[in-house]
Amino acid sequence: MENTIDQLITWSKDLRVLYVEDDISLREEVSIFLSDIFDVVDLAENGQEGLEKLAKSTYHIVISDIRMPVMDGIEMIEKIKELYPDQAVLVTSAHNEIEYLVKLINLGVDNFITKPLRSEQIFKVLHKIVEHVHHKKELQRYRQDLESANAKLKRLTDVQSRTLDLKSSLLKSYQEALDKACIVSITDPNGIIKDVNENFCRTTGYAKEDVIGKKHSIIGSPMTDKSIFKELWETITAKKMWQGYLVNQTKSLTPLYHYTTIVPIINNEGVIVEFVGIIQDLTELHTNQSQCLLKDINQALVLKNDEFLKNVPFPSALMHPNFVFSAHNKSFETLLIHHNDESLLGKLTSKRLHLKEILTFEEMDYFESVESITSQWPYEGDITCKAVMLTLSGIKEVLFKISPFNAEFYLVCIIPQEDFELCCQVLER
Repeated sequence: MENTIDQLITWSKDLRVLYVEDDISLREEVSIFLSDIFDVVDLAENGQEGLEKLAKSTYHIVISDIRMPVMDGIEMIEKIKELYPDQAVLVTSAHNEIEYLVKLINLGVDNFITKPLRSEQIFKVLHKIVEHVHHKKELQRYRQDLESANAKLKRLTDVQSRTLDLKSSLLKSYQEALDKACIVSITDPNGIIKDVNENFCRTTGYAKEDVIGKKHSIIGSPMTDKSIFKELWETITAKKMWQGYLVNQTKSLTPLYHYTTIVPIINNEGVIVEFVGIIQDLTELHTNQSQCLLKDINQALVLKNDEFLKNVPFPSALMHPNFVFSAHNKSFETLLIHHNDESLLGKLTSKRLHLKEILTFEEMDYFESVESITSQWPYEGDITCKAVMLTLSGIKEVLFKISPFNAEFYLVCIIPQEDFELCCQVLER
């Protein structure tokens, strides 16, 4: 925890936060806490004032209560997502505000803290948000550096394409600079490789003798449209420089993401004598971006599912269309602890538990009818029926409700019949 706090403070020293809360004492208390972490902490008493401050200043994080006068947190967040789709938002909510969670999740909010606020909980959520903001800033800085390098490289290649008689000393200097920074290849006017540098060999896995005398198609990937190569060849044979993104591949067929510049070298008679290919390898950046995106998506999905189930006051779980359970809440675990089959809890944690193993439906063929309906995925209606469960204390009657949750899961509730009406109110969409 101490390392997390130190890291959070290090990343947050230049970040700006807007805290929207109508409770004066809580607003003052939390703002003092936030001021120890962030560079700037601005305060607002309601959603309207929060929007006004957002219109005047940029904030890395907006922290907001839900219920407030003038404009509540839900309406403010709707406006924020319209005006600033990428704005990071953290919502503080009470346990009795569960009805707002689905709406907030649909708005793209996946960061919640429940009241009363606890420092350990706040540190954990803030660390996740600030880590994401920090990585975005680092990626932006990397892009800016790359754009700057591309601009310098373009100026360099422009000079090369306009120069008819390059002096050997100047050419050598350019070659040394390019060799250190880029992948370089030289081809004859027919596109046959004459030479490559060490970066080419190290990146592609080919030795020089493997590629000299061959065409660049030796590293070509089927992921690149053939029309791009046609347009490339037409451009450079017209004595013009070509620049663009290409997907190539290594000797072992691993994808390589390259920003490629090809410069025709023209002699004093205006004839192309060779082509110089200058490649910047963006494979690592592409991989990092893909991993960050996948990580963000997975974290958001897990948080949405877990936070929703945590606040449902009945034994509830998310179920695949094949009737195997995925995520679940504590009440659902408790239900299985009292089941007379002690192996079910282990199956649940390993995501192998099937609905048939928990319940017996009062109408023997009812399960087949439920299975028939839900097999028509996606099924948009709710299904409710009576069932019995064999517990350690005997047979227990329950009500079983299944509702579509999202594109992947059904939401399942197993509850006492007397609590069913309250459950319907909680799950009403």
